Amino acid sequence: MNALTSALTTIRRSPYQALVSILMVSVTFFVVYMFSFFVAGTQKVLTYFETQPQVIAFFELETPETSITALEKKMTEQWYVDSVKVVTQDEALKIYQEDNKNDPLLLELVTADILPASIEVAAKDLDSLVLVKEELEKASDVEDVEYQEGIVETLSSWTASVRTIGIVAIFTLSTISFLIIMVIIAIKATHKRNTIKIMRFIGATSWYIKAPFVVEGMLYGIMGSVLGFGATVATLMYSSPWISEFLGDIQIFPIPTELFAIQVGVGTLGGIVLGGFAGLLAVQRLIKQ
Repeated sequence: MNALTSALTTIRRSPYQALVSILMVSVTFFVVYMFSFFVAGTQKVLTYFETQPQVIAFFELETPETSITALEKKMTEQWYVDSVKVVTQDEALKIYQEDNKNDPLLLELVTADILPASIEVAAKDLDSLVLVKEELEKASDVEDVEYQEGIVETLSSWTASVRTIGIVAIFTLSTISFLIIMVIIAIKATHKRNTIKIMRFIGATSWYIKAPFVVEGMLYGIMGSVLGFGATVATLMYSSPWISEFLGDIQIFPIPTELFAIQVGVGTLGGIVLGGFAGLLAVQRLIKQ
């Protein structure tokens, strides 16, 4: 309790230095929390695309139903296939009519006989889509295969790039926050040099002297984590309508309460470690001297 009281007193006596440390740590944790939610969101987006029928094969018009059924069975048995759906010519006509219901002229010109049957195959993951495509292209009665390769690859590449940028940003901001806390606490410790010497002279242990500075750093970490988390939640609440509208059928809201609890728990623990270690290093050298 003495260490905590001493740390709070030091913070109260130099509020501007403390404010700089807290704000920097808050910005760092805001980026960390936003990045972690982004990663969780992009994982849901990728999972959505992975479970959609990404590969569509169109049969020749005269393909017998037995050939379609045989290919359906063959694809269902593949280990990398998640689901298989066959669209008959009649079903294709219904889809066409629904898509063009506002244009009667187009509806009159098209019948089921001129629309090909198709098979839609969803892979278990993105990497398996190529295997699905290759297998469908080898089928004798398949005339054309559509594979949204560009969209999937672009999404994966974009996600990987953003994750790399996020990791670099987090590392940079964490380093800056660590150095700011360490410098500020080192300045405060230097101002107490004579007090520290007296405490050492009367037999105070090294940890007893270090504890207030370590606790001060931990307080910076805790407050920065809490403020950063609050700013993150406010940002998500404000932007959630726009994000939901942008993603359409991909549902990422509401975010599970467990995820919030894990985020703030791990983040606060990280803030304690970051601030405490910075405070320890800041006063370590002075104690040795």
